[in-house]
Amino acid sequence: MIGPTGGWKTTQTKPGDRVHVRAYKADGTCYRWWTAIVEIANPDELVLVTPVGHLIEDPGASFVSPNALRVFYWPGKWYSLLEAYTPDGELSEIYVNISSPMEIEGLEMRFTDYELDVSRRPPGEAQLLDEDEFEEAAIEYGYSEEFQRLCYEVAREAIDLANRWVARGMPASGANEGSD
Repeated sequence: MIGPTGGWKTTQTKPGDRVHVRAYKADGTCYRWWTAIVEIANPDELVLVTPVGHLIEDPGASFVSPNALRVFYWPGKWYSLLEAYTPDGELSEIYVNISSPMEIEGLEMRFTDYELDVSRRPPGEAQLLDEDEFEEAAIEYGYSEEFQRLCYEVAREAIDLANRWVARGMPASGANEGSD
């Protein structure tokens, strides 16, 4: 595993809070942002949910998500796990994003995306995605050989996690609530 482990301070964040999440590229460019609702906030886990129809903003082309999402972040973990649900509440995908650990500052959340992803569409097995994008990013952003090996190590851990993951069901705030 990459990086330190241990809890984070979530005293500023509590269930029901609306938070702003920003995803960055390795060069520090913010490439995507959205608003989510805190479902769980404790020193060992942060869980955010977004309803069907929430807006995901992007400098090039913002879009509306067709799915309700529940996203799990853990302090010191170099990935986050996302449960995607169709509007009728059916689990459509378990998705693991290889990234820096989530940074929390008040109601602002941010992480750096390292391009590698894992996807499992039940009842299938998890698969590693976007290796081509990772290779391009490694060149563009100068990822060291060691960092690349560590990202693949995290991806192997993420594949195992996705295959063992038991989804929690459609978030209570997941039904068509729109976005802000």
